[in-house]
Amino acid sequence: MRRIRVVSLKNQRVIADKCLVADRFFVRLRGLIGKSSLSRTEGMWFPRCSSVHTWWMSMPIDVVFLRRSRSGRPGTWEVTSVHPSVRPWRLLPLGDWNSSDVLELAAGAAEEGSLLPGDEVECIG
Repeated sequence: MRRIRVVSLKNQRVIADKCLVADRFFVRLRGLIGKSSLSRTEGMWFPRCSSVHTWWMSMPIDVVFLRRSRSGRPGTWEVTSVHPSVRPWRLLPLGDWNSSDVLELAAGAAEEGSLLPGDEVECIG
């Protein structure tokens, strides 16, 4: 399974250095279901995805919606919205129709990395 490193371009903070890319059907289907915790440096990136659910999850997560950066720089993404500490078993899906990808992080990681809408992140790997 492919891993990437996600770094904030605003402050050069590492958002996730062990970020799995969910680019295969079964990886996307399972997502973080079954994980009881994430370390501060773990995450999961869902390409071509603009909504997520937290059914069958056992922990809150930060959900960061992204789209390709308008700067045109390869591997650079713009944050369109940040949803901190989304609880497990949320009834309705969470979405952002301005986004193209989703980054799921440990609860509190987005705030620790100071991620805000309009910020840019770089994916390395």
